[in-house]
Amino acid sequence: MDSDCLSLLPAVCLVLADPKQSPPDDTSLEKLLDWFKELHIQSNGQVLLQHQPCLLEFISSVCTSKTTDPAIISFTLKFTGLLAATKQGFNLLEEGDLLLCAFEREACYVCDLWEDASVRSGWLQGLLNMLKHQNALDFICGNGLIKVVLQLQNDRSLFVASLANQLLVHILNFLTSLNMTNGSDAVGSSVSSLRSDWVSVSSEIMNAVVEALRSEDHPRVLLGLRLLSLVLSQCGEPIRSTLWKDVLVPLEVLINRGSESLTQTLMTVLQAAVRTSLLGQSEYKVEELLEAMLGDGNRKGVFSFSLSLSFSPEISKRKATGIILLPLQCVSTQPQTEVETNLVLNEQLSQKALCISLLMQSLSSLAELAHTKYLFEDISIHSITSSVVLLLRMCSGHYPSSLLHINASIHLIGCCKVQRCGLDTLGALSFYEENVDLRKDIFDVLLDFLQSPDSHATVLKKTFQATVRWIAVCSPFPDLLQFISHDLFPVLEKRMWDLRWEVRDSTLEFITQLTAALNGNSGFTEALHTSGMVSVLLSSLADTEGYVRASAVAAVGEAVTASFHQATLERNSNLLEKALTQMMIVLSQDTEVFPRRAVVKAFTSWLKGSHPLTALDSSLSSVLSLGGNDFDWEVKMHTLELAEVLMEKTLTCCPYMQNVDFSEKTCLTQALSRLKDFGLFDLLFNSLFDCDRPVCEKACALLVRLRTLTAETADLDHSALVLNVCGNRWGDEVQRRYLKKQQAKASVCATDGATGSDERTDSELHCIKDISLPTILQILDLNDMQRMLMLSSDHVVNSPQSLMEDILSAAQQSEENIVDCY
Repeated sequence: MDSDCLSLLPAVCLVLADPKQSPPDDTSLEKLLDWFKELHIQSNGQVLLQHQPCLLEFISSVCTSKTTDPAIISFTLKFTGLLAATKQGFNLLEEGDLLLCAFEREACYVCDLWEDASVRSGWLQGLLNMLKHQNALDFICGNGLIKVVLQLQNDRSLFVASLANQLLVHILNFLTSLNMTNGSDAVGSSVSSLRSDWVSVSSEIMNAVVEALRSEDHPRVLLGLRLLSLVLSQCGEPIRSTLWKDVLVPLEVLINRGSESLTQTLMTVLQAAVRTSLLGQSEYKVEELLEAMLGDGNRKGVFSFSLSLSFSPEISKRKATGIILLPLQCVSTQPQTEVETNLVLNEQLSQKALCISLLMQSLSSLAELAHTKYLFEDISIHSITSSVVLLLRMCSGHYPSSLLHINASIHLIGCCKVQRCGLDTLGALSFYEENVDLRKDIFDVLLDFLQSPDSHATVLKKTFQATVRWIAVCSPFPDLLQFISHDLFPVLEKRMWDLRWEVRDSTLEFITQLTAALNGNSGFTEALHTSGMVSVLLSSLADTEGYVRASAVAAVGEAVTASFHQATLERNSNLLEKALTQMMIVLSQDTEVFPRRAVVKAFTSWLKGSHPLTALDSSLSSVLSLGGNDFDWEVKMHTLELAEVLMEKTLTCCPYMQNVDFSEKTCLTQALSRLKDFGLFDLLFNSLFDCDRPVCEKACALLVRLRTLTAETADLDHSALVLNVCGNRWGDEVQRRYLKKQQAKASVCATDGATGSDERTDSELHCIKDISLPTILQILDLNDMQRMLMLSSDHVVNSPQSLMEDILSAAQQSEENIVDCY
């Protein structure tokens, strides 16, 4: 915030403090507060306090007024706390009794303004902003403000109640940090090591938590548990262990009571306790509470809790894992647990909604464990995977007669939710290498879903994702190609003609991923060509749906890339020819942007490949021209990325160094001439003056690199790098700058009294058509352009000065409107 902004502060303060003025919107006030905060931090509070006494008058005026708008009061309370965050600011505000005026307990209830939630939240946020030093803590403790904060913990506004909890935790944490400076940071260290007034404050807060947990009022219990979990996760010793000892008895009562409505919050508390040093110490009973919470696994929501016990003792982890697997085992196999548990769980599984919910929790938890390659001790991974496969078969209506007695069976047939979740889990189980022995059963169930006419589009997408994972894992096995050629490709070809465009799109995405996963497998590449799949891919480039055409472009591009690597493109040269022809049609004629974007990305991918393709040269110029003139900014960005790759590929023979020999200079000239023939320079200069800022930024960065290269290489053949600046979007700007530069030179010569035969008139300068590339790069002030482009688009209108001017302007218009009314 510069001097111009500071000069506006007195007038802005007068407007904000005037009850007759309509307050600015909340966003403007928050932005103003952010800028005050930034300035306060940068100057350590010096600028605002020493040079702007109007701020103190503003605070006094607002806090003593009974008619100020609640939004302004909230802003003022936050700002006052911000100023008091430094000791100097705190002392200055305290000398003028402004802190008491803003935050004292009695003032909170003087007027009806306290009924507005924004005022209460501003009061809390102001105290949070202030609490950065010991003086602020003394102020809060000495003026009985803790009682107000504790009352606000039960506020009807959830946002205010949350802020109150944050402030209470911050106070306790502040006490903890002060205590740690005295060396008392061991678990179980006493609170008595704190000052007496601080002890009373911490005791007051902790007693409030204990009373809340003992309460019969359910909302109050929830608030107490939430504050307890925050203290456990954010505070240190001795606060944490002292509070845990105090709440241990009522916490045990709540857990043993088994209230379903408190399960989730109790789990959050135990999760926080598990991650502290309280775990492993018998007097704190964390392990006992874990065991009690896990119980027999029938409590709602216990699956997500079981999954979170990564820091718990091994016994608890094993029990939690068993609970996670229990619903899956009950449906697909005979679980190895007590009969009573089976009866309860089977009763739950007989209810459709609960059955689906339990199985989805079980499967998703199992998938998360699989992603971490969790080592199952009491059950083999083969057994788990077989259970998932069997569950998926049951969803398709196929299950052994031995499981017909299970009531859950009728709920699973055609259930898309369980199918999607089961397929995700099956894909995750591919992380276990020992599961490859089950690949036949796994591919059979996946193929069933792909072949079934009843499979939902989202289920098919999940099936494709799981299939790619398993194919990647099983790629070393020779029987995989047999499965792909004889079983998978025929199904994919049928799906390519599915009436649902989502299915066609998912199928093409799968083929792209499959080709990329098996890149380098000559057998797969050969099968791809001989099976007729390539022809189907080319046909999909003319699909009626734009998303499908885009996916088809990506699939064809990957197929061509695979042919590069296996050197089969010579035998299938018509593939590249057809692909280029049809992709150029898409780029030039397609009315939707997604296929056009995909085409440019495909060319970029080909150009990045390790195998040079001379056949691309004839199309690159057209791609750069069409892509650079596209209406879609992302197509233009992808075209510039293609240009960047083309630059790197072409200039690889020209190292970025000053001392290059003659042959390297010649090589550089030839390389730049080649880029010129492709139309790359026209693309970059056109993009430099594009209407989309990201396009301009990218083009400017590439031109800076070119300028560096040409500047570091002396004696370039400029005649081979001449560009026609007429008839181009960028030509007028280059000519204008060139003319300005020549006129400056002529002015210098005239001042020195020198004359030259090369002097030209303005009209002659305007007629210049050809300028060399290095000259153009020097004429354009690329560094300044790059600096301006890096600024945010609203760096002018969204500034502190602009906002203050808007506030003053709105106030002036309001006054004029009042006059007009009379």
